[in-house]
Amino acid sequence: QQQQQQYSRGNHHSDSGGRFGQHGRKKHLSELVILENSDNAICIINDTAQFNKVSADYKFMVLPDHRWKCEVYLEGQFVAAGIGPKKTVKHIAAEEALAKLRQTQAVVKSNLRKDGNEDAISRNQILGRSAEEAFRQEIKEDNIGNQLLRKMGWKGGGLGREGEGIAEPIKVKEQFTREGLGLDMERSGNQLNKRDIEEIIRNYASSDRQDDLRFSTELNNDERKQIHQMAQKYGLRSKSYGQGMQRFLIVSRKVQKEQLIGQLLQEGQVGRYELVKPQASH
Repeated sequence: QQQQQQYSRGNHHSDSGGRFGQHGRKKHLSELVILENSDNAICIINDTAQFNKVSADYKFMVLPDHRWKCEVYLEGQFVAAGIGPKKTVKHIAAEEALAKLRQTQAVVKSNLRKDGNEDAISRNQILGRSAEEAFRQEIKEDNIGNQLLRKMGWKGGGLGREGEGIAEPIKVKEQFTREGLGLDMERSGNQLNKRDIEEIIRNYASSDRQDDLRFSTELNNDERKQIHQMAQKYGLRSKSYGQGMQRFLIVSRKVQKEQLIGQLLQEGQVGRYELVKPQASH
């Protein structure tokens, strides 16, 4: 009965794909540039809203024949509508909206290769880079342990009267999760930790590189989760693609619309992005 009453009132509700608008002048649809980072129409609409810093909204209502209608709005402006079953109506509407926008708006398209590991960063590469970084880190002279050893006559090199002891400090593996200290003994020796991942993400963030970091499909869910967290910490964008054993992760710089469009107009292609003209102008 409640359901019938809801329908009789016109039953409509909205679903926000994300509020990315800024205070100030409202953007017109003609100013938008489509960002195509995915094969999924809803993801493209939401990415486009974020790229252009506008809001994306989906409004739903039930029709008299019990089918659903979904309307797509960008920055409060109607774009297109779709009609179909409740499960798929949002996708139908997003496809209709994209088809309409492509007629008049330019598309920044991501040519992301979804297969192969040739240029992907493997677990061993990450561990190797982390080990090199650790080897380069020396114990500074202001270190308390360094000072105590020197007071006892140590002058560098190995420990002991003849310098026959260890020369490198014992490495401590930090435990970042709530797991017990003994758990690591049961794991394989090449499991990545936050320190391994942070070094490679930090170096990328501080560099002038414009390409993306692609991480191998061999990484597990926990390792990908840590990469996502570290990318967020350093102000980078990260996204996983693929399913199951073919799932991989891309870390990239956050795309600034004006800067990217300017480069694309000059060079035609920047990294994995290319500019596609509106279909109506072809």
